[in-house]
Parts: sequence; C-alpha cells; structure tokens
Amino acid sequence: MSSDSSSGAYYKDPAVIQQPVILQQKELSRSEKWVPVIYSCLLIAVGQTGMSLLLPALPEMHQDLGISSQMTQWLVSAYLLGFGPSQLFYGPLSDIYGRRPVLLSGLMVAVFGILLCLFAHHSASLIILGRVLQGIGAGCASVIARVSLRDRYEGSHLRQAMAYFGIVMAFVPTITPLAGGFLTTHFGWVSIFFTMAGYLGLLWVLLFYRFDETHQAQSADERAHFIDFVHQYAQLLKSNHFRCYSGVVWIQYSLNVFSISVMPFIMQMQVGMSADVYGRWTLLPAFSLVLGGILASKTRHYFSKETVLQVASLLQFVSGLSMLLLPHTALLMMLGLSLFAFGNGMAFPNALASLLEPYKRTAGTATALAGAGQMLSASLGSALLVALGVTSIFGLGMVLLLGSAVLLYLTHHARNTVPASDDWHSHHQPVHH
Repeated sequence: MSSDSSSGAYYKDPAVIQQPVILQQKELSRSEKWVPVIYSCLLIAVGQTGMSLLLPALPEMHQDLGISSQMTQWLVSAYLLGFGPSQLFYGPLSDIYGRRPVLLSGLMVAVFGILLCLFAHHSASLIILGRVLQGIGAGCASVIARVSLRDRYEGSHLRQAMAYFGIVMAFVPTITPLAGGFLTTHFGWVSIFFTMAGYLGLLWVLLFYRFDETHQAQSADERAHFIDFVHQYAQLLKSNHFRCYSGVVWIQYSLNVFSISVMPFIMQMQVGMSADVYGRWTLLPAFSLVLGGILASKTRHYFSKETVLQVASLLQFVSGLSMLLLPHTALLMMLGLSLFAFGNGMAFPNALASLLEPYKRTAGTATALAGAGQMLSASLGSALLVALGVTSIFGLGMVLLLGSAVLLYLTHHARNTVPASDDWHSHHQPVHH
C-alpha cells in the first residue's frame, strides 16, 4: 500500500485535522515549497558545523593549549554530550509551547556557549564547558529542523522536503572540515568559534523576524506534564512502527558516518592515496548521494516509501558484496561506496517521512527520540567498530552487508505496523487506531 494514501488517516481527532499550519495535498506555491525547507537546512547545519568544523583544528588546539590527547578528545565528546540528550527535552517542550520560542531560546544557549569558548580561549576546561552548552543549544535546531517540516507538509510533499533535507544533512559534514582546515591554517583555531558565533547570530536574527510558528501551543488545561513526557517516550518505544522506521533511520545514518570516517584510512593507508587526492575522490560518493535524494523526490508519486526503502537496502547489500568480492582498486572501492551513498540518499528521506507522518500533536517528541537515538547509535557504533579493528575494506564491506540485511528485514516488517497514539494523554484516554 502506498504510504501517501494513508497520510493523515491514522487518527481522526478533529483538533488535529483542523490545524491550519498543515499544508494539505495540493499544489504548493514556490514559497510554500522551498522556504520551509531552506530554514530547516540552515538549522540542521547548526548541529553539523558545531561538530565537524572544529575537527581539523584539534591538533593545533592540543598544541596551543598544552593539553593531553584525552583532554583534546573531550572538545568533541563534550559537544555530543550536550547535543544528543538535549533533544529529548526540546521535542516535548516544542509540542507544548510551540516551535518558535523553544528554537530561539535554544539557539541563544548555543551562542552563549560559543562566546564562552571565545572569551576563555586560554582555558581548556572553560572551552569544554562552553562546548557542552553549545551542544545543548544546538540540540533544539536539530529537532525543530525536522519537526517543522512535518508540521508543514503531508504525504508526497513531506517526502520531497525530506529528500532535500536529507541531502543537506549528509552533505554538510563532507564540506565543513575543508572550511575548518582553511580557517585554522590561515586565521588560527579561534577563528572557528568566531565563524560559529557569526553564523548563529545571523541565523537567530533571520529566524526572529522570518520564522513563523508551525505548531500551536497547548492551552493550560491540556498542557502535558513530566509524566506525560515519560509515557509518550515509552509508548513510542513500544510501537513496532517507531522501532522499525527509527531503526532504519539510525542504521542508515550510522553506516554513513562509519563509512566516511573509516574510508580515508583505507584509501590512504591501504592504497597509498594522498589526503588531497582522496578529497577529490570523495566528490563521487557525495554526488551519488545527491542523485539518490533527487531520485527519491522525483519518484515519490509512483512508489510507496516501503518499496523505495527496500530497493535502497538491496543496492547497499550489493555495495557491501562488491567490497568483499571485487579487486581492491581505488576506482572499484569508491564506486562501491558511491553505490551505498546512492542508496542512502534514496532511503533516508523516505524513512524519516514514514517515521514522522503519523504524528502531529506529538511530532516534536517523536522527532526528539529519533534524533537522540540517531546521534547515540552513530557515535557509539562507529567508536565500537573502530575499537574492534574494523578499519579495512573487507571489514567495511562486512558491516555494509550485515547492516543492509537488517535494513531489508526492518523495511519488510514495517509495512503492517501500527503507530503509537498521537496523544499526550493517551494513558488517560483510549488509544486511537
């Protein structure tokens, strides 16, 4: 069954159906089609740049600050410590109080954290504290970037928006390290924090004047409490629908993060390729990912989300096989990675749209749990695989092979699953199916 035909059919609550901010299945104007997607892409870049822009500067920071390697690693870990878990709070808060006030408040926390890094740039301890605050603030951008698209779009329009959003989400981490390296080389590592502060400051002003509320705040009578947060997260985790589609999102993102983190070592250590040459080779999988996202957008009217997800998983299975069976030349290895990236570009927007589509009242909560799990699974999974010594092309092929097999199972099983109730107070009221 095509998922578009089921859009909005899970629940018949009139209060949900009549929300004016949802753009129904009609032809959208150019501004309705693109402006919300542009805002979401600008927001998702907050979290991405906060992580990857600093990576090239770590060796210089290690030397200038005179800190240990473990302390240097905390400059990254501290950010993730704030970024991942904070999403679990921003999602429910945005469902209760609206997206706009939560977004503007969270971004101010991120700006404060960056300013602390700037003013205390001689103290590693204060920089680490600033990175925690930056991560806590950036978590709101990650949640609102996704959920504001869900607020505005339905069905095939949601799939199209998620396709372009997914391209930016995967593409930004491949570009920002180049910018971080340029800034560090020519202006020093402190310039990275100036750049982050400038970007967030300009974005905050833009959003303050131009970002419209996409979700009506709850009245005092219907406002959820802390126990409702816990209950809704428990309901989501019990739902086969959420587990299947969030599993697809988490695995797709984790495989992408692992492949782009281990492939430089494979190409430089195993093939003997220079970093500069490898940088040019990375354009091939990046271009393939963009093509996959465009294909996901163009075929949204013809194929169900589940069909596209299964085709993408099959392509990624072939990608893993190619790394195991074909000669390990630079061209064949990068073509194998490009095939995986193409499938990733197809799958990610469809999986994210399928995950969020049944939820309107509690879309922020569902988005927050999915986003926190995505970051946690990617960071822990990549660290575990590297610790186990999976740093060869054979090891990468096995990981892609096993990962795509799990994805095939999840997408097949997801077809007949029932979402959790889209209701904060479902433990007091009957569950709607």
